[in-house]
Amino acid sequence: MSGLIPESFIETLLERVDIVDVISQRVPLKPAGHEYKACCPFHDEKTPSFYVSPQKQFYHCFGCGAHGTAIGFVMQHDGLEFPAAIEDLAGQVGLEVPRTGGADPGVRKREQEPLLNALEAAQNFFRAQLKRDETARGYLAERGLDERTLDEFGVGRAPDAWSALVDRLIEQGHKAADLEKAGLAGKARNGNWIDKFRNRIMFPIRDRRGRVIAFGGRALGDDGPKYLNSAESPVFHKGRELYRLFEVRRGGLPDRLLVVEGYMDAAALFQFGFEDAVATLGTAVTSDHVELMFRATSVVVFCFDGDAAGRRAAWKGLEAALPVMKSDREVRFLFLPEGEDPDSLVRAEGREAFAERLDRAIPLSSFLFDELARPLDTTTPDGKARLVAQAQPLLARLPAGPFADLMAEELRRRTGHAGDWRPKPAAPRYSRQASDRPLTPVQYAVAILVQHPELAAELDRSRLDGPGDLKGVDFLVQLIDFCASRPKVSTALVLEHWRDRPEGPFLADLAARDLAGRAEQLGPALVESLDRIRALRIRARINELQRQQAAEGLTPEQADELRQWLRHRTAGTVGTR
Repeated sequence: MSGLIPESFIETLLERVDIVDVISQRVPLKPAGHEYKACCPFHDEKTPSFYVSPQKQFYHCFGCGAHGTAIGFVMQHDGLEFPAAIEDLAGQVGLEVPRTGGADPGVRKREQEPLLNALEAAQNFFRAQLKRDETARGYLAERGLDERTLDEFGVGRAPDAWSALVDRLIEQGHKAADLEKAGLAGKARNGNWIDKFRNRIMFPIRDRRGRVIAFGGRALGDDGPKYLNSAESPVFHKGRELYRLFEVRRGGLPDRLLVVEGYMDAAALFQFGFEDAVATLGTAVTSDHVELMFRATSVVVFCFDGDAAGRRAAWKGLEAALPVMKSDREVRFLFLPEGEDPDSLVRAEGREAFAERLDRAIPLSSFLFDELARPLDTTTPDGKARLVAQAQPLLARLPAGPFADLMAEELRRRTGHAGDWRPKPAAPRYSRQASDRPLTPVQYAVAILVQHPELAAELDRSRLDGPGDLKGVDFLVQLIDFCASRPKVSTALVLEHWRDRPEGPFLADLAARDLAGRAEQLGPALVESLDRIRALRIRARINELQRQQAAEGLTPEQADELRQWLRHRTAGTVGTR
């Protein structure tokens, strides 16, 4: 297990990476004053509302609200998890990623690198074998796969021999032990190394960075299982990978993902123009799978056989999706006629008919309630009550929001009762509506600091000292201390530090706020804000003491304190703004 990435390294990485370079590799940017603009890659638009600030090292879309740093952009655009995004950016600028609290990253990299090299060499070998094997090519032609599809999917051929791959890779300098760890080889009873994949059509499985991490093999003969996947390895975890997700995302964010169960299904759909098909890898849909899908698109269509096994698989997909069903996400289910799979059906009825089936796919809401109601008599109070009882624990997995509210209404429509379940409470976070209203003095100070964090270096935060409570002051003090302690602080670093904390969305909103004035003008404005905050704290304390005086009286000490603060106000040291 890899350790945590030190924050000091993230600081160094953000100093070395230029967000304009990172984004321009994926999105065409045009200069717009001191910034760059483009049509947002995360939603459809004709007029650019996506802006990148080289000064802040921050991007923001004023259309859909997407925002973040270079790290966040790579995560959202490329569908990478945080550690993988760090590794990707670090590789671009020649940095080695250290970790703490876990395995030495050097050890981990030294373990993975020979396996990845062996897997890439195996892919080259399988591809070369296919080019010269007429039997395999004839089989693929019979299955209707054309050359474009074979090239797109990187299809290869494992020879009908005991150790053809092992012999070639060892000859190239790869170690037999590495081939075994990578899932390419094993030992026979006589102790000789033999190939794991023999006499099979080979499909490479790539990770979200495009590296070959495993294979799926379809048998050409009668030996062994019809389909054989690589075993899990240090570089392959099938519950966290989706076949062809890298290839689908390579062309940009798709409007939807069509989730099927096999390589041949995905290949046939691709050939008929459905280039957004991905596949699970011989395992049930997991919550990790669903998260990966929704990082790539907002619409997921599961395509399963219509038999009992297919409906069970679909139900597992539904259960995995419920905890992440926000209002901007949609899951649908397409059940195929009995005895058909996507490969056979699209070839039998053609693209248009299959597209019509997709258009009629069942929404998650309908599938959930219909499936629960199937064995019940919902014309009776008894059946309706049972439907409510069975639906409640499932609906309680939903996050709070419009979708959960609408599901409650649907349950009420079907049964006359919405149940007493409650959706999962949303994590506390600052309102995105902060950008639509005037800023309080605390918010204004935070906005200046997040956009110009270097101003904290010479700031006297004792100007904030005051007796009364004021919302947000504790956080402002933390922000000042964080910025002042880092000589090369940047907006990007501030946002990364608070990425997964409740204040993160609030800071991102303020980072995109249009503050009138340049840094040299905002410095005095920041000092003035601190003075106003102190004045507000003193006023809050005066109000508190006066309320107590009217209600129950004050102790001598409290009376002295009230007189002290009133003298300050009379002397003009406590502002009234």
